[in-house]
Amino acid sequence: MPVKNTTKKAASTASKARKVAPKAVAAKSSKTAVKVVKETPKVVQHKAVKVQDDVMSPLVMIKLWFEGWKNTFVLRGRTSRFELWNFLLLNSILAVIVQLKCSYILSSRFLREATKQGYSLDKIDSYVGYAEIGFYTVILLQLFPLGSMLIRRMHDLGRLAWKKCLEPVFWSMFVISFLTLTIDELVDSDYVNTIILIQICFVTTLYGFLFYSLKFLIMTLFYPGDKTINAYGEGKYNTPQHEEWALNLCCFWGLFVFTVLVLYLVMAII
Repeated sequence: MPVKNTTKKAASTASKARKVAPKAVAAKSSKTAVKVVKETPKVVQHKAVKVQDDVMSPLVMIKLWFEGWKNTFVLRGRTSRFELWNFLLLNSILAVIVQLKCSYILSSRFLREATKQGYSLDKIDSYVGYAEIGFYTVILLQLFPLGSMLIRRMHDLGRLAWKKCLEPVFWSMFVISFLTLTIDELVDSDYVNTIILIQICFVTTLYGFLFYSLKFLIMTLFYPGDKTINAYGEGKYNTPQHEEWALNLCCFWGLFVFTVLVLYLVMAII
């Protein structure tokens, strides 16, 4: 009898284990399913944040503008056409706003208004001095980040900026400076033929300077970059959509500069 009881107990426990086992497996599978459901929104959110750079928005433009100033002294890496034209457009708008304010302070209208309000001469001179400094500082400060961006833009084309364009530009500038000093020294002398030859060399060197400078600007502003990784790293913002946005920014920049020039001419005539 004890043997039969033990066998019955073993059989009952085995049947219970068979019934409980599917429930445990189902519970585990449900827990893993809950985990997967909880984790999937995180993956989707990460992808959504990553795709935001592919959407044209003011936040992306301001972000790239800050990156351009941040990489002022960085000559390595690559810069796409979209980044370059975005930086040019935003800087041009900011520069025009500051220069309009400075131009008003430097005008005679401000002098009349300041005199009516009883400003002292020292205060007017300080305003004029700050306006002059701000007018030229806005232009000069942009040259440093823009120069590094143009060099990185050449890297985006898979070319070295110095050997292709900047070296001839540098040497032609050096020769032009030397020839200018020589002409100034010989202008009151009797070496007329020598002066003519130096002037011919000066004009030839000037054309070389203009040629390589124009070539450098056209290549950096309008040539499409490499779509794949080149010797200078991996490119960013170089998809066909970004290239179309770069073209739009280029058109906006041209229209903006044209409008500003027309307004300046109208103000000068009036």
